[in-house]
Amino acid sequence: MSRKLTLILGAAACTLLCGLCISSQALAQKLQLPDDTGKPEFVHNCTACHLASLVVAVKKTPDDWRKNVDDMAARGTDGTKEDLDKVVVYLDKYYSLQTPAPSEAPHPAPQSTLHAPTTLSPTDRERLKQILAEPGTAQVTASNSKPHTP
Repeated sequence: MSRKLTLILGAAACTLLCGLCISSQALAQKLQLPDDTGKPEFVHNCTACHLASLVVAVKKTPDDWRKNVDDMAARGTDGTKEDLDKVVVYLDKYYSLQTPAPSEAPHPAPQSTLHAPTTLSPTDRERLKQILAEPGTAQVTASNSKPHTP
């Protein structure tokens, strides 16, 4: 009986470990780091201990990136000062508070809305007031709307 239990527990442990390994690899593959100066240094010095996606999950100011990288360097990374400077520049360029992440680039407006009027015509305003006055709809005032001029 104990031999059977040992085999079952061993199989469960192997399954769990394999699942954890596969899921961490999948998480690591989701993030595409931009190819640029500093990427190899970032990968070498940061991803030995951290998933890249976790490092860049919170955008920071250049000073905050510097403090964070210096703190990690004090904990034992083997990067040179020049390597760590490249890491800070890389993180600031692609993952700072001022820069949108590469996967979060702004999307252009759909073609159908590019030349749409930004105000309602008087007829449309009246129709909107009628719709909103119907029972069960919200009340909105149109005091800030401008007349439509084609």
